[in-house]
Amino acid sequence: MKFGFFDDERKEYVITNPRTPRSWINYLGNTGYGAVITNNAGGYSFYRSAGQGRILRFRFNSVPADQPGRYIYLRDRATGDYWTTSWQPVAKSLDLYRSRVRFGTGYAVFESEYSEIRSEVTCFVPLGQAYEIWRIKISNKGKKKRDLSLFTYVEYPGNWNAIDDLLNLQYTQYTLQMGYEDGIIDHGTNVLIPEMPDKFEEKDQGRHTFLTLTGAEVTGFDTDREVFLGSYRTYADPLIVEQGKCTGSLAAGDNGCGTLQSDLTLAPGEEKEIAVILGVGSAAETGRKVREKYRSLSLLQDEFDEIVRYWHGRMTAFSAQTPDPAFNSMINMWFPYNSLTTFSWARAASLVYTADERDGLGYRDAMQDLIGVLHNIPEEAEERLELLITGQVSSGGAIPVIVPFSHRPDKEHPPAEEEYRADDCLWMFNVIPAYVNETGNTGFYLKVLPYADRGEDTILGHMKKAILFNLSHTGIHGLPSGLKADWNDCLRLGRDGESLFVAFQLRLALQTYAGICSRLAVSGEEEWALQTLKKLDALLDKHAWDGEWFLRAYGPGGEKYGSRENEEGNIYLN
Repeated sequence: MKFGFFDDERKEYVITNPRTPRSWINYLGNTGYGAVITNNAGGYSFYRSAGQGRILRFRFNSVPADQPGRYIYLRDRATGDYWTTSWQPVAKSLDLYRSRVRFGTGYAVFESEYSEIRSEVTCFVPLGQAYEIWRIKISNKGKKKRDLSLFTYVEYPGNWNAIDDLLNLQYTQYTLQMGYEDGIIDHGTNVLIPEMPDKFEEKDQGRHTFLTLTGAEVTGFDTDREVFLGSYRTYADPLIVEQGKCTGSLAAGDNGCGTLQSDLTLAPGEEKEIAVILGVGSAAETGRKVREKYRSLSLLQDEFDEIVRYWHGRMTAFSAQTPDPAFNSMINMWFPYNSLTTFSWARAASLVYTADERDGLGYRDAMQDLIGVLHNIPEEAEERLELLITGQVSSGGAIPVIVPFSHRPDKEHPPAEEEYRADDCLWMFNVIPAYVNETGNTGFYLKVLPYADRGEDTILGHMKKAILFNLSHTGIHGLPSGLKADWNDCLRLGRDGESLFVAFQLRLALQTYAGICSRLAVSGEEEWALQTLKKLDALLDKHAWDGEWFLRAYGPGGEKYGSRENEEGNIYLN
């Protein structure tokens, strides 16, 4: 079954059947305020960190898989019938409910038509802002007047720390405090504790977000999830929407939600526009200022156009035309867009992975991610590359995960010996020369940057330390140790096991280092690297060749992995 198509002219993927095999996601925002949004308006929003800055709640692996989310319910006041502007969660019959979802660069558009009411909801994060906008257009396609009520719904965490919110209920169910003032909902957590803006990782501090709308009058509100949904109900049949009138509930503890009601009357052919705004800051201050900014809805189009120009401009460095239209779509649009999104959030935000100890940039992952964006955003890539280089400790190994908002070069503690990954810093030799080749900035090699724990060195010095680290961690054959992982996290080779993957990385590192030192005329270093490479090659010839291919690894006890002697796993594809 076909679920959509590429619209290359608009650089969008258009989903024509909302009943996709799994929830398909897009991303809003950038490295400050971010959001995951699905083709049925599920997902969550976060500030700076998907794990420690969670603004909206999300339950992983739940049923349905992408709930809760950003929902807009519409109710016909004459008939009592109601639906959502996204197919889920009410899920009207697709024989009656027409749906089209457009995933673009940093935005998602939900188009639907039901009961002669057409809606279009565009979700995006304005550039550089810590809030998101849902631009809602509702039009009457029928021949009679329609009286409608609109209800927003978002679900709030009890604490910005996502794991605490989901698991530490004896705490987080008592720290939420909802408020309402002049058409703006205030979501507060730990409101009696001072805010600590300079200590982002401190979860026990006062924090606020706001929810408001502009373009229509707010006629009611609710902030208590149990009041909104009702007992033993779901997002598909909330009691407040069914009854058609909010109650003004204010949650104190338990579960908060953000519901604003607005009553609309549409003449035949009439269209009305509303904007819902959700973001970081208190209702009384930030919420009021942001709502005032958007009193004129004409600003929305300008900011949306700016988002499109921004993202499209970041993907212009490379293009290709081939006889295969699908390949063209992927290589010109979706590969670079995916690479840029991965650059922003690494592995830290999705429907399957977030909030644990990997709430940051995995060292090797982020190094590899840079290769895909160097030609598109060289200045931003340079900043990220320097951040990662300062995640290397003075021994030459790396901190496995770099957390940008808390990383303190020259002041970090080195990992325990058993926590090092053998391959981490060797990825420098793939990335740093690629950056220099792309930009022509050969002086980058001589720039001085601190180590994570103590001291500083030129970037070339950092690269040599990476080589020395692997030369000083070897097994019984003199080949590099696999340590906790050697890129394949399933191979735990330890200090005594040896990795041929890392050995060949080390070969590349020595070759690359020799070439750089030759071009920079660094005395003695090229000769050292080539002599060291010669010794490594002798070890590889003696201990790694298995007759027809190279081994993958030696286990801690000398057992062979990836050998023709092995009954299973005798060839590792990498």
